[in-house]
Amino acid sequence: MTADLDRHLAALPDPARNRLERFAAEFERLGAGQYVLFATVAEDDARTDRAFEAARVSRGSPARRAAARAAAAAFVDWVVQGYTSRLSLPDTILLFQSLPDRPQDRIRLARSVQAAVIGLVAWETAAGEDVGVLVGPFLEMAERAAGEVPGGDG
Repeated sequence: MTADLDRHLAALPDPARNRLERFAAEFERLGAGQYVLFATVAEDDARTDRAFEAARVSRGSPARRAAARAAAAAFVDWVVQGYTSRLSLPDTILLFQSLPDRPQDRIRLARSVQAAVIGLVAWETAAGEDVGVLVGPFLEMAERAAGEVPGGDG
């Protein structure tokens, strides 16, 4: 992780920070070719927008909301940096087969990661359905990072 991401994670409550640190560790283990599997959230997805709003409201204070937004932005930046630096020779040669190569795919990946981070931050404060929508394709990774299902008892 980067110092910027660490700084923003430090502003979050301990449970949210711990979930995001575990999620980041899992994300680091993904191969660059797997990123396309997670590029699923469209920029104008109304269901995701409603879940974002519910998660925002569930976080309470403006300071907590700002910390979550900053952590999500830093996490997305970290993923984008990792994505661009992980282009190995085979990935470069097979770019069209292994990585999102269209601008829409990169936008969807960033939106998916942003939504997953917000879902992990709001894991215990938002409704399980909203968290499920936000973590979307990252659900299994998010459940492992949290040690439980969204809205569950543990």
